[in-house]
Amino acid sequence: MAIAFLILCIAAFVSVFAYYVTQAMGQTRTRLEERADAAAQVVATNAGWVAQVANQTLRRVDAAVGPEMLGDRETLRAAVEGLPANVDVYIIDAQANTIFSTVPGAESINVADRDYFIALREGAPFYTSDMLVSRLTGENIFVFSKRMSRQGQFAGAIMVSFSGALVQTFWSSLDLDEGSTVSLVRRDGMLMARYPRVTEPVDLSQHPLITQYLPQAEAGSYFSEQSPVDGVARVVSYRAVPGTDILALASIATNRTWESLRSAIVAVIIIAAPILLGLVGGGVWIVRLLRRDARRRADLEAANETNVLLFREIHHRVKNNLQSVQSLVRMQDMPASAKIDLQSRLSAMAAMHEHIYKHDRYEDIDAHDLVRVVVDEVVHAYGASADVEYVLDHVPVDRDHATPLSLLLSELVTNALKYAFADGREGTITVTLRDLGEGRCSLIVADNGIGMGEIPETPSSMGLRLVRGVVSQMGGTYRFLSDKGTRFEAELALAVNGHPTQR
Repeated sequence: MAIAFLILCIAAFVSVFAYYVTQAMGQTRTRLEERADAAAQVVATNAGWVAQVANQTLRRVDAAVGPEMLGDRETLRAAVEGLPANVDVYIIDAQANTIFSTVPGAESINVADRDYFIALREGAPFYTSDMLVSRLTGENIFVFSKRMSRQGQFAGAIMVSFSGALVQTFWSSLDLDEGSTVSLVRRDGMLMARYPRVTEPVDLSQHPLITQYLPQAEAGSYFSEQSPVDGVARVVSYRAVPGTDILALASIATNRTWESLRSAIVAVIIIAAPILLGLVGGGVWIVRLLRRDARRRADLEAANETNVLLFREIHHRVKNNLQSVQSLVRMQDMPASAKIDLQSRLSAMAAMHEHIYKHDRYEDIDAHDLVRVVVDEVVHAYGASADVEYVLDHVPVDRDHATPLSLLLSELVTNALKYAFADGREGTITVTLRDLGEGRCSLIVADNGIGMGEIPETPSSMGLRLVRGVVSQMGGTYRFLSDKGTRFEAELALAVNGHPTQR
């Protein structure tokens, strides 16, 4: 039980600790997801603004070009006036030549091989590019383009390009931790812009973001154990920008957060370890004490069992010896009355010892049972036919008083059988024992015989001297009364504490 209790305590401690660690991990994940989701919302709002600026600029420039595509430069400059510094506009003719641009020197650039031109030439009304490298500035850009049709024919394209550095302003406004990123991704998985920047195009078309999460929901969060760009573990939140082909992403690096949580857990373990070790050490010590006590208890029980066996054997031998003495008495040439007296006394003693070892009562004996055994044995040994009635309380008799009580009962009952019914009458002997408390009792042995007559103050017979001596040994007083027979009344001690000197 002690070992089970110790294991239960340790298991409870570990369970509580594991519960709080699990709760802390869950709360940390939730906080990371909430931060990433809030950041993605901001990025999506800004991406929507970018798409709106691009769309309005494309339509305004298309209108400024006119149906005959004769718009002069002043009109076109007025159409693009007020655009942010990192936004540029290009007008391309059907042969992919730049006929107008807000970037000096762009007229020398041919874009016939660019997807944002090819898609429009093949019939797409609008096109959103992935990340490109500008042939003029060498910077990362992404482009929104619009097809120009005149009289049902492809007449060229208008393009609005945004610097990839634009997303850095998104990142700066979010106060994100080092290692966090913001990105714009086209719905087909092609990266449009990212901060921190990348040097090569990134294709996420086979990433779970495109194949698993986006088909399930237009917005959400997930934990990425390894980024496809730089291999860093992050929590990623994404949002589809309504009315566009753009996904806004905000990713928060989790390593530092998890490291902080691990440090906190280690600190708690360092604090709790001595407590746990103390619990284990104390439990082991207690178990050792309990085992030692168990061994001692087993030794004591074995010794006690040995003592019980010895006491039982002693009482059994005493009883057998008394019976042997009875047999010797029966063979002696002596008066019959003396022989019967000795036999009844020996029978009482033998019955007492037999009662003790049969019931294994070596300290306190119940007088309720002992009185019956002794009296019945005396009556049987005497060979009389008198009836015996008992009125007995359950009173404990210690081992020092069991023998005197048995001798007293033997003598009183023997005298009643011997003298009370000498005229041959059938009589009754009544034995009453009442508990007076504090180790004392009241004993009455009465018969309805012929009576004893006057009892001398100094008894001369052996039987009366024995009664007097036994009563004195038991710290008691007695008297004989003649009332329709003989009545013996005594107040006796059945335990050491019942003697007057002990109270």
